[in-house]
Amino acid sequence: MTENAPQPLDMLLKSVKALEPLIRAHVEEAERNRRLSPSVVAALREAKLFRMYIPKTLGGLEVSPQILYRVVEEISRVDGATGWCTFIGAVAGLFGGFLPDAVAEHMFGADPEVILGGALFPPGIAKVSDGGYQVSGRWSYASGCYDCTWLAGGCLVLENGERRLVGGLPEMRIIYVPRSQATIVEDSWQVSGLVGTGSNDFILEEVFVPENHSHILGPGAPRGKHYQSPLYTTYPFVSAFAFPMGAVALGIAQGAIDAVMTLAQTKKPAGQTDTLRDRAVFHFQLADAVALVESARAWLYASVEQAWAVAHTGRPATREERGRLVLAAANATRSAAAATDLVYTAAGGTANYLKSPLQRSLRDIHALTQHIATSPQQWERGGRLLLGLDPLLPLLLL
Repeated sequence: MTENAPQPLDMLLKSVKALEPLIRAHVEEAERNRRLSPSVVAALREAKLFRMYIPKTLGGLEVSPQILYRVVEEISRVDGATGWCTFIGAVAGLFGGFLPDAVAEHMFGADPEVILGGALFPPGIAKVSDGGYQVSGRWSYASGCYDCTWLAGGCLVLENGERRLVGGLPEMRIIYVPRSQATIVEDSWQVSGLVGTGSNDFILEEVFVPENHSHILGPGAPRGKHYQSPLYTTYPFVSAFAFPMGAVALGIAQGAIDAVMTLAQTKKPAGQTDTLRDRAVFHFQLADAVALVESARAWLYASVEQAWAVAHTGRPATREERGRLVLAAANATRSAAAATDLVYTAAGGTANYLKSPLQRSLRDIHALTQHIATSPQQWERGGRLLLGLDPLLPLLLL
């Protein structure tokens, strides 16, 4: 790469900028259909946004966490549902590292349009069978499942009718099946926020899954030959996989701030002669919202940057370092929600109309706050890690 060659972040942000008119043009369609427009998904695929975490040796972009966070935030500024689906599809590339090399090469290398989705909970049942498992279950919140090529599901393992144990605990495996083997439950995604994500339930009924299309997920899990860089080995897995939803939240909040600043130029509150932008109370509300978003963004990105630097030293992150990542991501979501509430209220009755982007921002941000990875439990988990205690969620050490 020459000194003046475009950098990955610049190229990806340029792609997002080019996609913005298309995404905005199909927001209402996505809300009506409760899934992203096929034309938007096709454009995201063409821009390789679902390949951000796939290894370069498999034809992916293998970008740093900082780049993925930034790109996801920028898409979410345009539309929360599109940002969410981009985040889910992009981070799923991490899971190939837990599969045998040949399977990862088939799933993520052979198909340039691959999108992996799915859900870990509620867990299905994987009955031990010759060469693999007979899997049945119904999984919820499978974002973007209509557009996926593969679906993953978390399963409890049954052997001879009893739960198989690992280290004294019930074994939990993740299984992978082609999207064609699953049944998507129509009309199961009836929600108030992030409506366009198409996060329907899906069902498997006695589907055979080969052993090599499954794995246990936990600390110490080995990585395949394509997954040996710091992104896949020493950078905290949960920060790479789950915490980018903090970037989704910040993008939604920034989009709401942008919308209210545009509205403030012309809106005159009922019974008033001056515009919203000239009113002192609006100045306070706007400043408060901007401070919340920009301070939360600074902490989140600084934490990710620090963790990325540590990963490049070859050592795993300490409990304290992981705890700060947990808290920075949780704070980003909480602060983004507070900022969105502020600007929605500042906009007055105008924000309540369906034609206003602010009502969608409000619904989307509060759908995100309900996710388990942004719940109040995260503060407890972060606090335990800061004290050097073992986390109640072992995945935080992966």
